[in-house]
Amino acid sequence: MVRPPHDLIERLSEDLRPVKPLSAGRLLGFALVFAAVTLIWVVGLYGMRPELSDPERALAQARFALLKPPLWGWAGLSALHAANALSRPEGRCHWSDLAPLPVILLSHGLALWWEVSHAGWEAATAGGFGGAALCGLTILLSAWVAMRLVTPLWLSRTASSQPRLLRLCAALGFAGLAAAAYALHCPMDQPLYTLCVYMPAIGIVLLIEATQRR
Repeated sequence: MVRPPHDLIERLSEDLRPVKPLSAGRLLGFALVFAAVTLIWVVGLYGMRPELSDPERALAQARFALLKPPLWGWAGLSALHAANALSRPEGRCHWSDLAPLPVILLSHGLALWWEVSHAGWEAATAGGFGGAALCGLTILLSAWVAMRLVTPLWLSRTASSQPRLLRLCAALGFAGLAAAAYALHCPMDQPLYTLCVYMPAIGIVLLIEATQRR
């Protein structure tokens, strides 16, 4: 006698344990802990940028120094929002969640073009590339460690229909938060520095994660 399909399904599923719905709070909590630890690391070991310890001086002489951390933080949190949206089978990533990085790239590219066209390459490279290795390694190492931790704690529990994009969004999120933390220390405001140091470091993070299996 052939069992009815519903009886067979019930018998096969009777030993299954219910799984709690994936919470967005877990990713947000991990991101906040990551940001706090990275911030303590950067400020504690490298020190805060002098202008940021004097708000009046920062407003008068280095206004861009005040914009760098929230700019990168915006990029990081937006990417993590996209990752959370992609964590479910029906989830989709909105273009606005990934817009910050192209905005940063385009704005700095235009700023570099303006600087070179009006003052030449000498002005664009006047600040040099001091601390480039430290900047790149901080972003790369921080994001790599975060991804190694978040994979078993959160990524492996997702049911995304686009797992590769999900991993890349998460990696971009943590790299952006690491860049925001390092920007509190970094005194280099030239557009060329951002394009040649920050961007390649984030690109390497994404390249590494693109080669990873879930």
